[in-house]
Amino acid sequence: MSISSVSSFLGAQSLGGPSPSAGQNKPTSTLQNDLQQIREKGLRVWAHDQKMEKLKEKLRDQTLSAKKVTENDLAVMPSAQRAAIEGDIEKLIAEKMEEVMKAEVDKASEQGKSQAVLLDILV
Repeated sequence: MSISSVSSFLGAQSLGGPSPSAGQNKPTSTLQNDLQQIREKGLRVWAHDQKMEKLKEKLRDQTLSAKKVTENDLAVMPSAQRAAIEGDIEKLIAEKMEEVMKAEVDKASEQGKSQAVLLDILV
């Protein structure tokens, strides 16, 4: 898919064209930002980054839910308590990201590909 195809797709999204899901309706400024990032990084890297960000958000939500803490609760906590919870979240995210990256490398290796090995795992 070329950048112009992506641009056309994103442009249709912002003009109220058919959207794949209601959750993907984004303000025009966000769409423009996404398009700029795609141009800078390339579609594959941008999509990978988006996947990793969604995974981080999901893990954060799961961790807070397991601790029965909301984002609002976290915001008003004493800094030491908040730092401990944030540390737990970061540790879980790092562990899960390592698992995901290892799984991607293993999958690529099984398929005889080397591309996944070159993924940037720094977050």
